[in-house]
Amino acid sequence: MGRLLMNVMLASGGDPWTVIPQERRADYMAALESASVDEGTAPFTRFIASLVEA
Repeated sequence: MGRLLMNVMLASGGDPWTVIPQERRADYMAALESASVDEGTAPFTRFIASLVEA
């Protein structure tokens, strides 16, 4: 549900929908863990931004 909402927000801002590739799943989970444990969203934001740019 979270990824759907993220993509709706991206699309409403004119950005493309973003899919997390299977081979980047470990990076995705690490970024989520950092946001959850460290309460810092910078790694997650950088991860998603790299996918949007690609």
